Amino acid sequence: MPLLWKNVGSTRTGRRAEKSIITFALLDAATRYLDTLKVSGESITPKAWRAEAQRLTAEKEADYLTMRAMREDIKAVETLKKTADRLAREGQTQHREEQER
Repeated sequence: MPLLWKNVGSTRTGRRAEKSIITFALLDAATRYLDTLKVSGESITPKAWRAEAQRLTAEKEADYLTMRAMREDIKAVETLKKTADRLAREGQTQHREEQER
């Protein structure tokens, strides 16, 4: 994901942008689906269209849940890293103090 979208979702504007990205992704999938139907010459039935929309919605929700879990994991890892860095600095400080004595 580009750096541009690093903090998407952290502000009101970011959440709007995230919703827009999702909307564009759904529209892109629908466009690809329609283009495939045009090429194949298959007619579009409302039932098939609804089924595709439901499938895409379920896929989007699953991806969103995965993304949220990943965010929580990233936060936990960042916390551990900060703690490890702090402990390493404290250990270096203690080591220097012991050498100075």
